[in-house]
Amino acid sequence: MTSRGLSRGAIVAAAMRIADAEGIAALSMRRLATELDSGVMSLYRHVANKDALITAITRAACNEHPYPEPAPPDWREAMRLAARLDWEVYCTHPWALVTSSSARHFSDTSCLDWMVDALADLTDDPDLARSFSIAVWSYVQGVCIQHLAQQLLSGGDKPEQSPLRATEDDFELGLETLLDGMAQRAAQHGPERAGAPPARTFPTAVPR
Repeated sequence: MTSRGLSRGAIVAAAMRIADAEGIAALSMRRLATELDSGVMSLYRHVANKDALITAITRAACNEHPYPEPAPPDWREAMRLAARLDWEVYCTHPWALVTSSSARHFSDTSCLDWMVDALADLTDDPDLARSFSIAVWSYVQGVCIQHLAQQLLSGGDKPEQSPLRATEDDFELGLETLLDGMAQRAAQHGPERAGAPPARTFPTAVPR
């Protein structure tokens, strides 16, 4: 591809193909230039550096499964939807598990804001809502690491050979358990807003 035929969109698409097929560690400006049959310096007319490229492909991956506007009115349904959309992103692009968690490469807070707003019916404490949102994100990423381990590492066992591999059923059950816990914790802060029955007393958990 000649430098005149290059575009930012073509560069981002090619970078995603490389990351999908070979892993994010294989992505470099030189490897990308080879993929596009162009000069390395031609790429810098469209992306400032590799960090900017990783930011661009991470945003493109997330944009394939955007959070809808408006969010579902029911907070549980909103959290389920956010979790499933993130699951789709990570299953399609396993490298996004890493890049979307890197402040150096991705600092867009719009999804966090969406989740905090969607939790307004559960709690009017923004700090608690933020903690809940981070908990959902962390849960999805953790299960995806279990689910995608064989794609994140070269070689290794086949998925069906690992007794520890998380399935989609595991994902759904764990998510519902997490949402139940969020409802209980919110009820302890304000039962009238929690949308859940009065909290039961559980043994004190060991701090993480």
